[in-house]
Amino acid sequence: MNVLKGPAPNQEVMPEFVLYISCGDETGPGKVYQVDENGRVLGVVNLPFTATGMALHRTHGLVLAIPRDGGKIMRIDDSGKPATLLEKDETLVHPVDVAISGESDSVLVADNIADIMAATTSAGIKPKLYQRLEGQQWSAQSMSVAVTNDKHVIFGTDGDTGIYRLGGDDHSASADPLLPGSGGVAADPKSVQWAATQNPDQIYVFEGEELMKKLRLPQGKSMYRNGLLSFSPCGSLCVAARDSDATGEPWLLMYDIEEDKIRSLFPWTRETMTDFVVGPRMLWERNSPNTYRSIR
Repeated sequence: MNVLKGPAPNQEVMPEFVLYISCGDETGPGKVYQVDENGRVLGVVNLPFTATGMALHRTHGLVLAIPRDGGKIMRIDDSGKPATLLEKDETLVHPVDVAISGESDSVLVADNIADIMAATTSAGIKPKLYQRLEGQQWSAQSMSVAVTNDKHVIFGTDGDTGIYRLGGDDHSASADPLLPGSGGVAADPKSVQWAATQNPDQIYVFEGEELMKKLRLPQGKSMYRNGLLSFSPCGSLCVAARDSDATGEPWLLMYDIEEDKIRSLFPWTRETMTDFVVGPRMLWERNSPNTYRSIR
């Protein structure tokens, strides 16, 4: 008779995935929480200012865009230690989002004051212009950027409003959008799938330029902020949503794309969420012990 054995007493079971949630206000210091799928905080990293965009770097780090104080690109390693890659760079004056594909070290940065996308690396080399953007002359445009495993750039904006897919040397800002509205974008680190949101409650999943599936938020829910979403390592898609009347805390939802199932994970009741990504567990508690607690 085969008996299934559980973990030894006091031995922690490593979660299948965790969520990294960036929080803070526009002018103050920021935090990045590491949270499991049930809402338990596994670690916290303090930042000098709030990160508005994050990207998973391989399986052992996060790269962050911080628009304050002349602009910073930072990296958090797998022990929870933050380091500055770039700061007060003349090219990137107000970085608001970052993107890294699969197993790459190249970092694409979106800047909504300079109105550019520029490429650097996880080592912080001098940024190189990828594309200059038009369409937003009087205010800072919203920007969401992702890079797919086939090296295409997915870009959402309310400047030249839409969701765009750019690749190779075709960096033209005049390319027609694949979706008409602005929204958040995310790329699957293990395939060529990507996804984008469209207000108030739609999510489109693509493979290359081919639309694979349309998803919708539960009734009475709308996108949180400009549409925050991230693929998990197991291929599911996590989305932040809130009540359609824009009251109450945001909820994290997880979609099983293949089986058309939705699972509510937990509400976020701490500081204001500015972005999140889903990825494997990193042992941040080596730098922040005794952080195990529920957000409920």
